[in-house]
Amino acid sequence: MTGLRRHTLVWLSQAPEAETGDDRMRAAVWQASGRPFVVTRRRDDGSDIGLGFCTTDPLHPQLRPRRVAARTPLHDVVRHARPPVLEEIARCPAAAGRTASFARLNSAAAAAGLDLHVYGSWMWQVLTGDRHVHEASDLDVVIDVADLAAGYRAAAFLAREEQDLPFRIDGELSFAGLGEIQWRELLQDKDEVLLKSVDMLQLVPRTHLAR
Repeated sequence: MTGLRRHTLVWLSQAPEAETGDDRMRAAVWQASGRPFVVTRRRDDGSDIGLGFCTTDPLHPQLRPRRVAARTPLHDVVRHARPPVLEEIARCPAAAGRTASFARLNSAAAAAGLDLHVYGSWMWQVLTGDRHVHEASDLDVVIDVADLAAGYRAAAFLAREEQDLPFRIDGELSFAGLGEIQWRELLQDKDEVLLKSVDMLQLVPRTHLAR
């Protein structure tokens, strides 16, 4: 266990490893630009941290951004931070068409005592300035919750707010020390939920989240 949660942004002392020569080159260029990587689920039994980043092709901007998987030892992490909050996303030029919607959602979240951190395409848009979003892009959010009751409140909030928005809200609820689950899954009538962390991916009884 690294102590770092999924979706955490990390800055490294050197470029991470990747599976192919092309991806190692992309990782080196990304590192040289000073850009952060995002913590993902570890894919093997080693001690390295799973990482990801998302690149665009400036010569072919119509192509979908490429998601690249990488890995690095924990000691190469020199700084880390949570993903940007919605207020920061709303200030980027690409969000001009969603200014009112983002502002309304951000105000509602503040009134509910929730911090909406944003990952996925909107996060990469803000961090790089490259073209990662389009008119139909979803908003991927992660909300830190203290316990199962707080998770229910956050999921109900997202379901309620999404009804009045012109876009879909995807994302996860992050339970400290446990991992993340899709917020929609918590509202389903199932005894088990899919829990993701940096170390594992497994179905657990939802009562597991009440600890």
